Amino acid sequence: MTFLRRIRQYRVYRRMVLSYLLLSVVTISLLSSLLYAMFSARAVQEVDRSSRQMLTQVSYTSNVVYEQVQRITGQLLSDQVIISFLYAKEDDKTVDYAANLFLARIQGIYPFIKNLGIYNLSTGAYVDTLGLAPDPGMVRREETSYFGFFPRTVTSLGGSAYRMLTFKIIPGRSFSNAPESAIVVDLDENYIRSTMQRISGSSRESRTFVMDASGTVLSHSDPAHFMANFGTYDYVRRILSDPNAEGSFSKRIDGQKQLVTYVKSSALDWYFVSVRPYAETISNITELRDWTIFIAALLLVAGAGGSLLLSSNIYNPIKTLLDKVNAASGAGSGSLLRLDEYQMLSEAFSHSIEAARTMQSSLKQSQSALQDAYLVRLLKGNASKIEVSAELKREVEQRLAGPSLRVILLKIDDWRTFRETHNAFDRGLYRFAVHNIAQEILGQSYSLAAANPEEDEITLILRTETEKPGSRLFLLLGEVQDAVREYYRVSLSVSVGDPADSLSEISDSYKSAQAYMTSRFFLGHGCVATEGTMRESREAPERYPAAIEKRLLEAVRLGHRSAVRQEIAGFRSVLSDCAYGQAVRNIHFLVLAIVREFEYLAEWWSVDDERLYRSADDIREAETLEEVEKRLTALCFTIVDILEENRKNLSVTKNAKIVEEIQRFVREHYAEHGLSLEAAAEQAGYSSGYIGKLFKSMTGTAFNDYVTHIRMERAKTLLAETNDSVAQIGEKVGVYNVPYFTTLFKKKYGITPSQYREQAGRGEDSAG
Repeated sequence: MTFLRRIRQYRVYRRMVLSYLLLSVVTISLLSSLLYAMFSARAVQEVDRSSRQMLTQVSYTSNVVYEQVQRITGQLLSDQVIISFLYAKEDDKTVDYAANLFLARIQGIYPFIKNLGIYNLSTGAYVDTLGLAPDPGMVRREETSYFGFFPRTVTSLGGSAYRMLTFKIIPGRSFSNAPESAIVVDLDENYIRSTMQRISGSSRESRTFVMDASGTVLSHSDPAHFMANFGTYDYVRRILSDPNAEGSFSKRIDGQKQLVTYVKSSALDWYFVSVRPYAETISNITELRDWTIFIAALLLVAGAGGSLLLSSNIYNPIKTLLDKVNAASGAGSGSLLRLDEYQMLSEAFSHSIEAARTMQSSLKQSQSALQDAYLVRLLKGNASKIEVSAELKREVEQRLAGPSLRVILLKIDDWRTFRETHNAFDRGLYRFAVHNIAQEILGQSYSLAAANPEEDEITLILRTETEKPGSRLFLLLGEVQDAVREYYRVSLSVSVGDPADSLSEISDSYKSAQAYMTSRFFLGHGCVATEGTMRESREAPERYPAAIEKRLLEAVRLGHRSAVRQEIAGFRSVLSDCAYGQAVRNIHFLVLAIVREFEYLAEWWSVDDERLYRSADDIREAETLEEVEKRLTALCFTIVDILEENRKNLSVTKNAKIVEEIQRFVREHYAEHGLSLEAAAEQAGYSSGYIGKLFKSMTGTAFNDYVTHIRMERAKTLLAETNDSVAQIGEKVGVYNVPYFTTLFKKKYGITPSQYREQAGRGEDSAG
């Protein structure tokens, strides 16, 4: 029972056994299902073929019936008695009797004929063999052809009901005149149904029926469906729309899958249809299905045994190897139910390999770090301060051995913003990406090595064949800049150092590249700086533009923004003609002058002084002339905004005090006849025009209207509290003209002074 123990203990063995067993089960099941499906389909085809043959035979029977009807019609129209009856102008019982005998004789010859009848539509005479009542519809029916057919249900005089398939023939049909006679041949529907059942021998579940082109049932295995309209059923519409004379298809009808077979009569426009349950069509292969299942079960048992045998043979080498590994490692032979043998073997064999790889990776990283540190020391000119192996030195010298070496310095533009936007880890990733792009593009044409002496630098040591850089180098540097800008949305500035003959002189090339990078200040971001773009310092440095400083400070104090822009543009023009060191010095001087001039804002008006100093630092750290102009303009406009805001606040406060003083002056001197705007303006120390406009804008009331308001309010009080005359009160409030005083009072309050006094008196009496 070794295999049972292995299945219980070993996970891989269980998986192998189950995999082979599953493969056997799936293969045998698919094969058995496929064979069974093939036999089932063949059985359905056979049933379909037999159904078509049956329907074809029934259809042939209907064609024979149609031919016999045509023959009977010919016999009737050939007999003189029948002709005499059909075209008689008057009813003659003798002729009727003779015609009846002839019809009975004809019916006896053709057993499928249930009834024969003739109509004389002119006299209304009617003779038939079954004793049926005349059908009024035969007289009224408008026939469009010589030969017509329709199903009907009739009742004999004795009360018997019959399902008839009626053929109606109009002898001597004329389209211009109404028909004079009709021959009726009634076929018993039961004859067609019996014929179909006799030929088909179908089961009780199958349905066989005949229908016309409109879907009306002419005969059905279930007599209850006689004359029913099946034209609304989907499968019937499909049959009627098929141009082929026969066919078959499967269709779900009444919730059950059915096999539908149909044949169209070649003589009559009849469809013979068979509908039988689909499951019934394959009932004859039940025994085959049982044998298929039995054989499949035997094959599954054999597959299970084969799976166990095959798994054991394949697993034996694995088990042997696993035992050796456990013995070598000293591990016990406990249950491996929760362990994976492959995982154990993988761990055992990969442990030493992983250790070797780790050691190799550590050595490689150490060597790479040591090489980077050595290159950094070379760039800074102090390579003697680091101890490296002679092998490492030879490797670096061999890689960079050439006629000429150059340092290519790449700097990320707007470094301050970049540093504030990204953390140290992200900045390292960006530098690594830029380094890879530069190596990929430049490495196709040059041998190079990379080192990063400073955080904001990506430095490449390039080996070239000539001392002068060719145009190809600048094209490749442009590709590096474009690639970094496209993929990382980062702008790079590049400088190309002077040539060096050996690695020992590479520090000079690095220093020259750093010096040339200062050209970015004048060229702008994204530039490529070389010795040719460097601006030399003049022996007699240009004087500091003190006049521009003076005019700029004055423009800021006065709040003239256009003048501020003009002076800063002039300052930039001066800087563009300076060497880099001179330009930086001038910028420092101007920023210091602005801060010193407007430092009082922080103390006087509670302005954040850090805001002023941060703006000044931003200007000093600007990398290009364009940034200097933008930041210097922003600083000056900030100061202008602060000054304008505080001037506005002071002006409002001052104006409010002037208006309050004018109002107080009016309240104190309203009784003076000579009180005027000029007197108030003289009191305040301003012109009368200025005071008039100021008073109106601050109070919304003209000065004279305000004086009148104060006088009338005082007059109201005097009228109510004193017995002085109107003239006396007018004089006390500064209006000496009594009619004018009355006019002013009435205009303001709607009543005269005397009326107001009366109303005030009545109010006091009521209160008393």
